[in-house]
Amino acid sequence: MSTPRRDRLYPRPHKTRHAWFLENDEPGTQPRQALIVSWRRHSYQWHARILYCVDVEGEPDPAVIERWVPREALRPVRADPNAAFGLR
Repeated sequence: MSTPRRDRLYPRPHKTRHAWFLENDEPGTQPRQALIVSWRRHSYQWHARILYCVDVEGEPDPAVIERWVPREALRPVRADPNAAFGLR
């Protein structure tokens, strides 16, 4: 007998931790992939502590940057581990 499909699937995350981060609205600015570590509210405004990578000229590895950014600078990326691993 085979395992029921519901037992083979990973649960979907309840919170989105992946996001696109846009540093500013200047033309040519590219969004960066970011990982949201935590949230805080200050004066009715939400900020996220994020991690993202920046390529450093002359270095083989990127630098990891950690900073607080306003919620408006982020766009969530919905993650589905089942689609990523070919289970759906």
